[in-house]
Amino acid sequence: MDEHAAIPGSLSAAAKRLRWRRVADGPAGDPAALAVRRYAADAADGELFAFVSRDPVGVGRRLLWHLSVSFCDRDRKPSRLPTWDELKSAKYQLIPDDVVMILIFPRKTAAYVNLLDSCLHLWQADDDLDL
Repeated sequence: MDEHAAIPGSLSAAAKRLRWRRVADGPAGDPAALAVRRYAADAADGELFAFVSRDPVGVGRRLLWHLSVSFCDRDRKPSRLPTWDELKSAKYQLIPDDVVMILIFPRKTAAYVNLLDSCLHLWQADDDLDL
């Protein structure tokens, strides 16, 4: 069965070739690392990495799905952002079907953390936002 068949809309030929595989979840003895599922997929020009977690967010510390997708070239250097289709592939293959995800641009006054220039983050929508 083609796992890409269930992805809505168009998808580039390169993204259709992506096969996400589960990789080691983290260092042994690190309980926090066990809450993060880690994946990798070979791209034509390097490798994509995805981290999937459920993180406590907001005042009520509600657990929301969080997907981080990054890219490294063949020399293991972060050289570009994931494409829209690569991000879309990760969302529809690694996150439950009933979860709506959004890309957030925080307020200018918010504490903005950017640890890796080649990484994009999707967060579960707090409301049902299917448009």
